[in-house]
Amino acid sequence: MSRLIFILLTTVAFSWSKASIANSEVTTYFGEKLNIINSFLAKSHDKAVKQPELLVEFVDKELLTIWSAKNTLRAMLGPKRWAGIAPQERIDLINTYKNTIRRYLYEVLQQYRGQKALVNDLRLNSKGNKGWLSVLLESPNFPDLNIDLKIYKDSSVWTVYDFSFQGISFVKMKRRFFRDTFDQQGADGIIKALKHKNNEFNQMLAAQ
Repeated sequence: MSRLIFILLTTVAFSWSKASIANSEVTTYFGEKLNIINSFLAKSHDKAVKQPELLVEFVDKELLTIWSAKNTLRAMLGPKRWAGIAPQERIDLINTYKNTIRRYLYEVLQQYRGQKALVNDLRLNSKGNKGWLSVLLESPNFPDLNIDLKIYKDSSVWTVYDFSFQGISFVKMKRRFFRDTFDQQGADGIIKALKHKNNEFNQMLAAQ
């Protein structure tokens, strides 16, 4: 009996140890990414507001490698609709949505007032391939805020595909538009709608 208890305790301790190591690796990875973002904003915010192409360059190099436009779209449309999109249309939709992400981030850039993003907490599922990463936004001018990032490990790469603020999920908030548009007009309808919304941002970039 005592041997059985010892085996069980050893197994549990080993599982906790593996989970602890996994959590440490994930928080370190995203902590390093947040440090890169914090540094860019602290050093280049004013310049990026006046020269949006600098932000686009930074987003493409640093952010679109960790924010998965594909997984965000798949989550908003649902697996059945996503599976029904032709390969080339998927590529066009992903590329168009990447530009939407650039536009979103440029709009967020306007609200920067010295905030600093720090990893606050992490919750992973039992498989260790999906979870929520809590990020604390420390601000010198406003109360601190918590934002939850939904993360997913695709092969060996961790990416973000959703975020939640005060319990409101970005994906859930946008889901109805994407699904209704897809059901009525297909993927091409979504692409046209996104391009129309991105038009002003694209014109601004072209004028630089």
